[in-house]
Amino acid sequence: MELATRRRRLLAQVVDMGSLFILAVLVGPGSDLLPKPAVVALCLALLALLLVQLWLLWRRGQTLGKILLGIRIVRVDTLEKGGFVTNVLLRTLLNNLIVSIPIAGFLYGLADALFIFRDDRRCLHDKIAGTCVVVAR
Repeated sequence: MELATRRRRLLAQVVDMGSLFILAVLVGPGSDLLPKPAVVALCLALLALLLVQLWLLWRRGQTLGKILLGIRIVRVDTLEKGGFVTNVLLRTLLNNLIVSIPIAGFLYGLADALFIFRDDRRCLHDKIAGTCVVVAR
């Protein structure tokens, strides 16, 4: 398997976070300018997007960004998709919980991002979950 390039991984993350960010901004503090049904619809769209992303991680080892960039997450030991525990619980939710810890979470997040520059291109969240990101075939 060919490891995904750092650029592809970054662009996939930008796509994933960009779509969530746009919806979150629309339902954020300035949403009182929108009619109530529009805010409810945007909140439902945000929830639906989050659920789709988690489902894709579980079933395919991909997010929308990873699908667009032609990469996927696999287990290092088997090169097979990781499933729910590996991709959703360990790689995504646990990582987000750690990042949310004041001060230590920031330092972890910085180290996590910098790990991409190692030869194996595995971030800390990849190490925790036993995964790597490869070109989808």
